Amino acid sequence: MTKIDGEKFGIIGRNSLCSCQSGKKYKKCCGTKEGTDRFNDELDQAMQKVLQDFFENNPHPSEQKALLAWKDKNEDLLVPLYGKEKSGSIIGDIFFFLERVDIWNSFINRKILKEERYKIRKILEGWLNPVFLVGKILSVTNYQAQIQDLLSENVLQIDVNESFPVESGNVAIGFYLPDIIHSDRLMVLNSVTVAVEVKEEAIQKLSDMYRSSEIDTVQGFYRENIITLYQLFSTGLSASHYVSSEVIEAVNALEQFLIEEDLKSDELIEGFFHYLELQPNVPNAAIAGAVQFGIDYKLLKFEWSKEKIADYFTEDSTEINMFAENLRAFYSEALTNEDEKEATYAFEVGTDPKTNEYQNWQLLMHLKNLTITSDIVLKRHMDYYHGEPYVPKSKTEEAQLLAYEAYANKTEGLRAEKSQKVHQLHSRIVDEFLLAADVESNNNEREKLLIQAIANGKADFEPDMDVAWLYVPNRPYLRALFLLGIHYWQQGRLEEAFKEFYRLLQLNPGDHQGVRYVAMSTLIALGRLQEADSIINHYEDQQTDNAFYAWFKWLIQMKKTNLLSSATQEAFLEAVDKNPYVKKLVDKRPKANPYPKSIILSPRSPEEAKLIWTFLEPGL
Repeated sequence: MTKIDGEKFGIIGRNSLCSCQSGKKYKKCCGTKEGTDRFNDELDQAMQKVLQDFFENNPHPSEQKALLAWKDKNEDLLVPLYGKEKSGSIIGDIFFFLERVDIWNSFINRKILKEERYKIRKILEGWLNPVFLVGKILSVTNYQAQIQDLLSENVLQIDVNESFPVESGNVAIGFYLPDIIHSDRLMVLNSVTVAVEVKEEAIQKLSDMYRSSEIDTVQGFYRENIITLYQLFSTGLSASHYVSSEVIEAVNALEQFLIEEDLKSDELIEGFFHYLELQPNVPNAAIAGAVQFGIDYKLLKFEWSKEKIADYFTEDSTEINMFAENLRAFYSEALTNEDEKEATYAFEVGTDPKTNEYQNWQLLMHLKNLTITSDIVLKRHMDYYHGEPYVPKSKTEEAQLLAYEAYANKTEGLRAEKSQKVHQLHSRIVDEFLLAADVESNNNEREKLLIQAIANGKADFEPDMDVAWLYVPNRPYLRALFLLGIHYWQQGRLEEAFKEFYRLLQLNPGDHQGVRYVAMSTLIALGRLQEADSIINHYEDQQTDNAFYAWFKWLIQMKKTNLLSSATQEAFLEAVDKNPYVKKLVDKRPKANPYPKSIILSPRSPEEAKLIWTFLEPGL
């Protein structure tokens, strides 16, 4: 599950030779990717898998002694500055990407020889001899940062997220992997650290060292002085920023109040924290005042009156009002001075079509009969037709258009009206049966409709696509399989449900539908814990993933041992940290909500907690 940032999809001209010069037909090569931007989610996952494969299998026993010697030599120089865990990442990356880069290069060369996909081969070729960079962050926009090398002054792009947050003015230092498809883009590796408050003297010293070194290239200089560089820029690390325990306790108390009331506002928590940082002490009315400010400023959907707030927190209303007003002034000024509002992370869940599937389908219909001779021609046509309504040319196309309009209507009456029009056309498209099943109350009849939808969809399914999901006409069939699995799962027919989920994960291993989560729920309920663990190991990304895996791990551990074992308790604390709102649901055991048709969730929210509980309940 990922943030919603514009889903990518496959285009047409499918029987022409692909313009990427792979020698394959377009439909079997780049026909599943959008325009000139071929670096889609599936490609990113493939490249992350390469990194995971390397670090899971290295060092080999023959390399272990050399790595330990390298660690012993440098650990004492870095641990006092960066801590044991981060120093371990830095030392490991320097060993494999500098001292013994031959190990990395040999691994990448083997991958290149085995790889059939042209794009991935080209990217892997650029991964030989990783780049080291000491760069200043110039700007951050849409999860990407511009970074300028302090010595070469080259400006490049890096991806940023919750796990690797940076701000303008920070200095990032470490190893990166280049993307030769986009010559100015780099992938951040574990050794990259961020210095927040960098003194000009440090930057000047770096420049003086380079000028006096008589080394011809910037990369050569970096590699000769790499430990010294980490030492030079260890000052100003965000970890060294001191925040009083009183501020931390107040922020934790405010967050705990929000959790108890099933409320969430990252903006309120962040504003409260930064305001308190500037104060000589934390006022007694701080938490009550923050709640009042959150209600007044509509950061909280909460109906408490000022009198109830004062009574609940047993604080003076005048003091509460004063704190709320001061926090409002600080917050307003911060918004005025902020160059860019921080992006909101969210992910889309449900059995309905994803938000932009309708738009993608219309663009596909516009372009399907055009002759695409190059990327430039493709982009020109896409820009021209983007957002243009499509006029159906057949009964089948009209039915599909009406079906998408039906899904877009969240009001049951309007949705049913559109669904009826789809049915009247008798085009027998997949969504005709799915929409009929949506309103069918009889489980047996609903199942028949879903099976009919799958039968009709299978005939038109294109299995040859590199990524089945990214070719839009494949999606109704994949949605039908998912709905049948959910149908079985909600009736407790778990063995039948898992067969459908497993089939989906085989057809679309990238799992753009979130099938893996309900598949894990099913396996845990069946007691097939090792298989559930296997899915977690396959899909979990330690850098970016959400709370679902943490709560699944707790449930698996509890079933393997017992509720009170130390391993279960440790897993529980980790899960609570990822999403504390789930704890109340686990304690009270309410009836879980059914799997949603379509919702958008933010991480660590009450809404996410309810979906997690939907997955946990069958296994408890």
